[in-house]
Amino acid sequence: MINLEDEKSKYIFTMKLDIRWSDMDELRHVNNAVYLTYFEQARVYYFQEACQWNWKEIGVILASAHVDYLRPVVFPNPTYVYVRTSKIGTKSFEISYLITSIVNGIEELTTTGHTTMVLYDYESNKSVSIPDFLRERIRAYETVEI
Repeated sequence: MINLEDEKSKYIFTMKLDIRWSDMDELRHVNNAVYLTYFEQARVYYFQEACQWNWKEIGVILASAHVDYLRPVVFPNPTYVYVRTSKIGTKSFEISYLITSIVNGIEELTTTGHTTMVLYDYESNKSVSIPDFLRERIRAYETVEI
């Protein structure tokens, strides 16, 4: 059993998600395919806040994604996504996510996930090493050892 408060304490970055009516399916909850869009949206804002990412200089591509659906997200419950870098390698890093919703006044964990991101040079069509300055910015932003 995941202790939500313990998990949230590992995350500096959080943002409110605006659930759109079109995000839901005929079962009246957010469709499973939309969660990766939520991850992407939050990841972009996280990168801007954590390391002032310059997209024109250093490209990044999604190498893999994993989502665990624990509870449905439904409109109009207030919903939040928490984002952090959980691992940094030579050419890739892992971003972890929590999605929570406020249900009857209580914050509940609805979704966990992670994506592996690879730095990429679009001119040479090759992955590239993570520059030291970027690694340092991410580590300085996070509160847990990565």
